[in-house]
Amino acid sequence: MEQFAMFFKPSRLTLALFSAGLLALSGQAAASTGDTAEPGDMELDPEAEGYEPPGRSIYFYVDALDLEELAAKYARDEIHVIDVRTRYEYDTLRIDGARHVSIDDEDFVDKVLEIHEEDPDKPVAFYCRGHTCFMSYQAVERMKAAGFDDAMAMDYGIFDWAEHYPEDTALFGEAPIERADLIDFNEFRERLLPPMEFSERAQRDNARVLDIRRPFEQDQVGLFLNSETNIPAGDTEALEDYLEQARDSDAPLLVYDITGHEIKAFQYTLEEYGIEDYYFMEGGFKAFQEKVLQ
Repeated sequence: MEQFAMFFKPSRLTLALFSAGLLALSGQAAASTGDTAEPGDMELDPEAEGYEPPGRSIYFYVDALDLEELAAKYARDEIHVIDVRTRYEYDTLRIDGARHVSIDDEDFVDKVLEIHEEDPDKPVAFYCRGHTCFMSYQAVERMKAAGFDDAMAMDYGIFDWAEHYPEDTALFGEAPIERADLIDFNEFRERLLPPMEFSERAQRDNARVLDIRRPFEQDQVGLFLNSETNIPAGDTEALEDYLEQARDSDAPLLVYDITGHEIKAFQYTLEEYGIEDYYFMEGGFKAFQEKVLQ
């Protein structure tokens, strides 16, 4: 059996490793809000006849907008557009002019209400990562629970928006963009490794492993003792030094997040730094737990 060097980082060394190096985790690993769909579902085709984002049947009580509906309201300045992803993802690729309020923010409701009060006649529209990201629906839920009903979810996500409306999209803060600036979905899929293959590569002598999970997602648990560095995706200063070293190294760069959803935005950063030899763990840390440890 393959032995995995999972470890608790020293600041939270409260459990011992098994002698084989395999840590028996509980099923309570942290996960980003809303990431409940399987990574493979990211391939769903919104252009297919009869297509409907899968979240609509689950969140049937949430008012939803498709791309064209949001674009029409956006063009007429009839709506407050709010991105509920992480700050890092927002800074990487966003609807031009969209505001940012992370759904993980404890003051989420208050911040949304502040934006709405700037023009109370406009409803609020939330968007997130894509077809199988449910954060935009959950943002509407949170507002409804607070007594605010003038909110909708655009559930096709930023990547479909960027593909259809590049003139209204910002990449690294610059707008408009060209479609050629976008990373093709197939180029993204080619960089994904199943968790077992990712682990095998990570344990080779020259491997570089980058864990981009945020602190509350890690609970100080790492996977690969000898080759891993944790730098949250939003820590731009630390990332700059690390990625410059990775670019100048002969070692492949292996990257994982918590659920495999943030890496699509992170690919733009790797390309920006000129890194060519890199791969992502499909499904992230959660997939490693479910498909390797169990």
